[in-house]
Amino acid sequence: MSDYTRTPLDTDSPEFQGSVLRGILGSIVGMAVCVLVLLLCWLVDFTSLVILLPLFVGAVIGWFYRLFRGRRSKPAAYAIVGVCTMLTCLLWMPVLAAIRLSGEIPLSRLAQMLVEAWAELWSRFGKLLLLFAGLGLIGLFFSRGRLLAYVDWRKGPWYIAGFNAGGATYNMLPEKLPDNRPPERFAVSSRFTPGERIVVEGDTLRWTRSIRRDRVFARRDIAGVVLGPSGGSNVIFDQNYQVLAKFAGSMENANLLLRWLMERNIPLHNAPDRWRVPPEEEPATGEQSTSREQPAVQQRFTLRLKKSTRRGFTGIGVFLLLFGIVFAAVLVWWVQYDPMTPAELAALAALDLILLVLSVIFLRMGKVCRVEVDGERIRAYSRFGRSSEFSVRDVADISRSTGWIVLYDKEWKTLAKLDPGLEHLELLERYLAAYGVRM
Repeated sequence: MSDYTRTPLDTDSPEFQGSVLRGILGSIVGMAVCVLVLLLCWLVDFTSLVILLPLFVGAVIGWFYRLFRGRRSKPAAYAIVGVCTMLTCLLWMPVLAAIRLSGEIPLSRLAQMLVEAWAELWSRFGKLLLLFAGLGLIGLFFSRGRLLAYVDWRKGPWYIAGFNAGGATYNMLPEKLPDNRPPERFAVSSRFTPGERIVVEGDTLRWTRSIRRDRVFARRDIAGVVLGPSGGSNVIFDQNYQVLAKFAGSMENANLLLRWLMERNIPLHNAPDRWRVPPEEEPATGEQSTSREQPAVQQRFTLRLKKSTRRGFTGIGVFLLLFGIVFAAVLVWWVQYDPMTPAELAALAALDLILLVLSVIFLRMGKVCRVEVDGERIRAYSRFGRSSEFSVRDVADISRSTGWIVLYDKEWKTLAKLDPGLEHLELLERYLAAYGVRM
């Protein structure tokens, strides 16, 4: 079980409220970092990039404001970060001039020269400096969400749910929740980011990400869930409005997790009115005993790719093989009449070799890709002939993601990826169902 449960935050403590001085210090450090990046881009002559960089100045300074634990107050945060953003965009060019003149002019006159340089730049490029300042404020406006999630912490999950996470269809929520109850153990897996998932076991949840440490929490830790827009995320938060986990509607089994949350009476903010958890019907005694009986299924069979798929791979392989042979013949004929440099000849020969290798791979795909079942042993061969052997009792769950049928073990590690173009998949479906695994 999880030991995540926290005591309520002491929101009146100075440590939680932050400090104006620390916010100013963090913003000044952010200014120094932004000026350094702008100067480097200017020195390497990235002029077009210099014009766009002010859009990110506000986001960087806001990040340092949060890092140094600035004051949790909207007026203070907006004033400090906004002023530092404008100063950065207005002063980085005079700072560049001062750095160039620092080796030629004594330090006693450097401040005076800095003011004179800024006045000269303002008289000549005042509109350009105002453009930089405007771009900086525009960038701050569009990146203010993370700053608001820090200063207005009670609404933090709502701000975080609205962050753009993966496009317009990343968080498309289902029209209705599943009719069947979620199993005792299931995983909400990302279709696009390997290793990111939420594993549900009973009343315990584990949020796994590729780089960060796993976060384990229980049902009692969850205070609510905010459903984000189509391009955002769904945020699970605790009683202190801190994020416990995030997931998207496009993830595998996300609809099961949504039903799991509703079954446990966890508030789902912004949930559609059409979502309902149907009452569970208890099966009769006779039906219950019948359902526990495992049906007799075929225990030995081989699944191969469909004929249309095999013909497609064969056709592609034959085309690449003929093209590679013709390309090689043309290359030999061409060299006799128009000599090439060794580098050009090596590049064309390598390209022809790649075509021939690809043709062999495609010709083999239709033959080697298959699944062999012998009793409780399963041997799966990939399109490239790589095999993996395991017991059917090792299979804990199955998902159809990114065009594959993925078999997982009890630790949610991949056992095999099966091609959905296999013939007679119903045999495999009945075989796995006999061992309590549904496709």
